[in-house]
Amino acid sequence: MGRGQHVSWICRAMAHTFLVLCMTYHAVEIDYHLYPYTHGLHSELWRLVNGGESPQPLELFTIEESVNHAHAALANYFALPTTALGNLRVASARGANSPVTLAEIPLPTLHVVYASQTNPDQETEKTYKLEKNNDKSWPDGLRQNASVLDRRLFFDSLKSMDIIMGVESHRPRTSKSKTGLQHMEYMRWDARFLYDFSNQGQILLSMDVTRQMPSLEYAIPEPSHFLGRYAAFIIVAVIYLALEALDIFNALLMSSMATVLQTKMSSFVVIATNIATIACFVHAFLQASYIIYVQPLSSIYALACAAQWITLLRFLGFNPRTYILGLTLRRGVPHVFEFLIGVFPLFVGYIVFGAVMFGATVPRFAGVAATATTLFAIANGDEIRETFLALPWLGHVYLYSYIVLFAYVVLMVCIGIMEDAFFTAVFPTLWKKQSISEDEWKRIVELIQNETEAQNPNFLQQQGEILSNVQRQLF
Repeated sequence: MGRGQHVSWICRAMAHTFLVLCMTYHAVEIDYHLYPYTHGLHSELWRLVNGGESPQPLELFTIEESVNHAHAALANYFALPTTALGNLRVASARGANSPVTLAEIPLPTLHVVYASQTNPDQETEKTYKLEKNNDKSWPDGLRQNASVLDRRLFFDSLKSMDIIMGVESHRPRTSKSKTGLQHMEYMRWDARFLYDFSNQGQILLSMDVTRQMPSLEYAIPEPSHFLGRYAAFIIVAVIYLALEALDIFNALLMSSMATVLQTKMSSFVVIATNIATIACFVHAFLQASYIIYVQPLSSIYALACAAQWITLLRFLGFNPRTYILGLTLRRGVPHVFEFLIGVFPLFVGYIVFGAVMFGATVPRFAGVAATATTLFAIANGDEIRETFLALPWLGHVYLYSYIVLFAYVVLMVCIGIMEDAFFTAVFPTLWKKQSISEDEWKRIVELIQNETEAQNPNFLQQQGEILSNVQRQLF
């Protein structure tokens, strides 16, 4: 590695490390601010709105039970400000300490998809705004005074249904914000109740909670809290992106495109990660304080932060002792992948057999996805006894053969391949005896580079990388 390459490597490593540490600090600060709002909120809303402690998904078996549950959930939702231990705001209702300038939360909405009466293959969608104590805001088949015939026609044509309820949670009084957003008292959530009609004779009810923008009218935050921080992040990411692009450009001047693609693939991944990071911070810069509120933006930020940490591993390659995992994976993963390709048809055969044979009676095998999850857990030693108890005698034979093949053979072969990769590619490199001293090696490298510069200067940079790899293996 020449002096210029060495300086470039140090600059890129410092920029990457600084960017990763800054992003991690910001992520920790965001998590600190969100934790008081999010801790236990999903379980709290499920229990309060559902009207008691019940497993999720909740199974509903009759039309009467389904209608009564939907109306009870809506009534419990509007009662949240008075029944919940925490300070919650709902549509057309205010918490005990809510300022009068808070914006109203939209009414709950019911979205239904049902088949047309004239053409069963044609779907019709309709949305209803559900009001408190107003039975007429429901569809005809879901009203409490609806006839048996109306309810039967409604549920026979119904394909999917969900109810979305807006809720705002207040930070606990004992929680103090360190982000300078003390006036942000409420966090907005959308609780979506999903009614799954895919199973015969029953409805599976589940709940999904997503974070939304807070509905504040009186205290829109000025874009100043994180402006300097976001600007610094953007500058560092741009500098790092320029350094990586310059390194690839210099490599293209000295080598062919095929060689650069082979030796600089990690740099292309880093460039893509930095572009996503810059886009995330530019969006956050435009909505300065809202990155902690907008869930899609927070998700992109989380992915970018994780990708930056993963790509940081490449800078540990200068010393094989700090890059043992990378060296082992580089040699072992391709062989494991090839082995699993040969095992995959056998695994699919077990999945299909289990789903077809036991799917109608055993929930763990109800469908291809559920069967695959169950078999994967069994191969790792989880849920073995429970699965045996749920299956008949034929299922015991099925599981015995599967465990012998996958837990005792396939898993052990994968472990053996990775051990072989370590002992053949990593162990000799780290602990082999030196046959020459470092001074002698430097003299050999100097002679080789002088001869190369005199006869083939274009090959000098590529040869330097080769000699560096040889040096790492020797020393």
